[in-house]
Amino acid sequence: MFKDLVEYISVIGKTFVKEIRLIFSDAAVKSSYLISPIIVGFLYSYIYSNEIVTKIPIAVVDQDQSQMTHTITRMVNSSQQVKIEHSATSLLEAENLFNLGKVKGIILLPKDFTRKLQRGEVPSISVYCDASYMLYYKQFLTSVTASIGTYSAQIEVNKLMAGGTPQKQAVASRRPIDTVSVPLFNIDSGYATFVMPVVFLIAIQTLQISAMGVLGGTQRERKSYTKLYPFIKKPLGTIPILLGRSGAYLLISMILMVIQVGLVMGLFKFPQRGNPFEVFVFLIPFIFSVTFLGIFLMNFFKKREDAIMIVTIFSIPSLFLCGVSWPTLAFPEWIKVISYIFPTTLAVKGFLEITQSGASLIEIKELWFQMWIMCLIYFVIAALTLKRLAYVNLSK
Repeated sequence: MFKDLVEYISVIGKTFVKEIRLIFSDAAVKSSYLISPIIVGFLYSYIYSNEIVTKIPIAVVDQDQSQMTHTITRMVNSSQQVKIEHSATSLLEAENLFNLGKVKGIILLPKDFTRKLQRGEVPSISVYCDASYMLYYKQFLTSVTASIGTYSAQIEVNKLMAGGTPQKQAVASRRPIDTVSVPLFNIDSGYATFVMPVVFLIAIQTLQISAMGVLGGTQRERKSYTKLYPFIKKPLGTIPILLGRSGAYLLISMILMVIQVGLVMGLFKFPQRGNPFEVFVFLIPFIFSVTFLGIFLMNFFKKREDAIMIVTIFSIPSLFLCGVSWPTLAFPEWIKVISYIFPTTLAVKGFLEITQSGASLIEIKELWFQMWIMCLIYFVIAALTLKRLAYVNLSK
């Protein structure tokens, strides 16, 4: 019994070393698994390092040319988000500037703006936003809305004061409740702080499974699986092989995450409020789950190229199912169930809780236990898959 145990432990170590050698001996695997995550981390972080877009060039079409419209124009131009680069004489001229890419938005102040205000009517201001670019659209619309809202409030307060209402009471009637908005975690409402931590995990999941698929496809093409892992023929022989292979990917993926969390997030000053050690402890079941899922998916990769094509397709759905583009609370129940197929669904939640919100591992222990349950499920599936792959190779 003791001799068998020693033999199993020896197989785990040999499989670990063999898997490391296979990874570093394949050029495609090295580029996709070892180099690409680092490039993605640095490149994307650099692109979005300017968290918010400021001084967006816009054009104003002031057809009224009154003191009131000039005041509105100055208020809009004084905001941090936009900068009036052009004062067009007509909407057609402004449209040409937009089509040429010289401006990202247009404000149209109509000819009868002041006259309608003096009559007690409600004039309209037309705002044309570049909705094809989310950051431009958000910043431009926010700036104009805030400026016009402030000016409208000033007009109402002046009317009340003209009717004999004291200034303090007039201001209070216009704004009976003071709202204090304090961003707790993403202080600048930056896009990089919002999306990059998710991208790190998605990249690890996608590129690791792609690399495993390339290796698996190569082994199936050459029918070399049982030659590489002869111990798989023995009873429970899949267990030490599975543990040895998963240990190799755990080591490499952890090194990649150390680079992402310790170097990339620090270099680009992304929030890191939690304990870094707890971050890596939390990610252990995630990386194991990704590894076991990759071993299961080897059943579907008959050629090297299949892995890259298939896994890449599912990288976008896994990103959306993390709640980046739509809150998970609004998901239909069947979508929520499907989302737990991807290890990143649970991992992203906990990763953001620790790094962005400063939670401890004890505070998210239920989520961590759920990840270990998922890891165990994929472990069983992977063990059965390894045995099936062995039978496929033996039968050929």
